[in-house]
Amino acid sequence: MNGNSGPVQTLKLAPFAPGIFTVGTFHQGAVLNSTNQLVGLTTPATAGSVIQIFCTGLGQVTNPPATGSPASNTMLSTTTTNPTVTIGGGRATVLFSGLAPGTVGEYQVNVLVPSGVTPGPAVPVVVSIGGVSSNAALIVVQ
Repeated sequence: MNGNSGPVQTLKLAPFAPGIFTVGTFHQGAVLNSTNQLVGLTTPATAGSVIQIFCTGLGQVTNPPATGSPASNTMLSTTTTNPTVTIGGGRATVLFSGLAPGTVGEYQVNVLVPSGVTPGPAVPVVVSIGGVSSNAALIVVQ
């Protein structure tokens, strides 16, 4: 305060703190379907399709951008630790995990929706990494 420095403070940060972004009031996941539309009642995900999950807290990446700068659109920044993703309790195949190109601090995880997932209007999606699990965001699966 008043131009004076305070004492040094040491902070301990967790290497992972996954959290899936949600939209609206019903914990709908910020998840896009294979046509880049928000997964919803009229644009559901389907078994065997690729979805993009937008989240935070997945830790270190290769090719890290400068602090406060967006991730490159041409050179991907992939996570150095691979997450696991479950959809409706079934394990999804992770195709990509890293910073979302052109964004600051936002991660994108592309997965294949498992074929055995039970369809429904509120199927939970969870991202886990380094022994830590995210919130359960909901998607529509047809």
